[in-house]
Amino acid sequence: MPSVMLLKKLQPFRRAPDLKKFGIWKHIVPGVIIACIALYLTYRKTDTAQLLSVLREMQWPVLLLVLLPLTISYVFRVIRWRFLLSPICDVSARDAAGPLITGFFVNSLLPGRVGEIVRALLLSRKTSVPRASSFATVVLARIFDGLTLAAMTLIVLAVLWSKLDSTIRLGLIAAGLLYIAVLLMLVALRRWREGTARVISAPLRWIGLKTVSVRLEKLLISFAHGLEILRNWKDTIRVSLYSLCVWGALAISVIPVFWAMHLQFMWYYPLLVLVLAGIGMLIPTPAGTGTVHGALVLVLPGLIGITVENVRILALLFHTTQFMPIILVGLIVAVREGLTASAVSSIAESEDSDIQNNGFDPAKTPVMPD
Repeated sequence: MPSVMLLKKLQPFRRAPDLKKFGIWKHIVPGVIIACIALYLTYRKTDTAQLLSVLREMQWPVLLLVLLPLTISYVFRVIRWRFLLSPICDVSARDAAGPLITGFFVNSLLPGRVGEIVRALLLSRKTSVPRASSFATVVLARIFDGLTLAAMTLIVLAVLWSKLDSTIRLGLIAAGLLYIAVLLMLVALRRWREGTARVISAPLRWIGLKTVSVRLEKLLISFAHGLEILRNWKDTIRVSLYSLCVWGALAISVIPVFWAMHLQFMWYYPLLVLVLAGIGMLIPTPAGTGTVHGALVLVLPGLIGITVENVRILALLFHTTQFMPIILVGLIVAVREGLTASAVSSIAESEDSDIQNNGFDPAKTPVMPD
């Protein structure tokens, strides 16, 4: 009987890919539509003559300098993930790098958390790490990314406070407070596991959603067990330092874009670009296309004195140099990892089903094909 159930789970991967059947288009099409609308709104009033003039004066070879710090940022991501996995299993850099790059590649094409699930499942297929534990480490890594971005947001707020209008101030403060709230929730879950899960899920019980509340409570307790990966405060500091290295390298990778365009910049400009890009990424489009451009064009000119036309080009160059390398390299790595369109489709469908059932259990996601 167990073998029959396993065959049923594997069955979607053994049939020829049918993207429509598995509903991957439900993930792609809405994001593409939003991206197209955002790009249109951002670039509809572009002065073509001025744009071409800026492009002619560009130092294109300078953009190649983006690749080194960008690569270093991914190296530190691999190092951080291996450290998070170390209490569970000693995973080699090679075994960790493939799933990580593939996960970022999938996230660049599909909005949502599909890439994170792919990353966790690929690692579990290659190693002895259980799927639930693998997914817990992925979530932890992304949370530390969010907290680092929150720290950068606070730095930008402190430097630019007098130049920000009330709406932008409110948005940045809200983003910072959200990440701080997540940090406090993690601390509470780590220390008072069941009690914290009960408190967080209580509002759902109060409004009559008892089943949803129970599911959320179980999910939080399960995730709290995953937090045991951080054994003490020294581990937390070490992961935080790795995260600073990740984002420090990313900030350095922004600088060549300013150089290539002959733009003056202050030390905090790269941080500001990353913070605004992070806010743009909150709207689900493939690789933040359109929304990242819109966030930069909407805010940067008034804060740092660069013309709108220059910011429009800066947004294009920043987005392309940040995402095109991971898409190109990720495609090659994904093929080597054996990832197929049907596998991604099945995971996307599983995610939709989990959301509809008001819960998510990484241990019940589809098995990756060998």
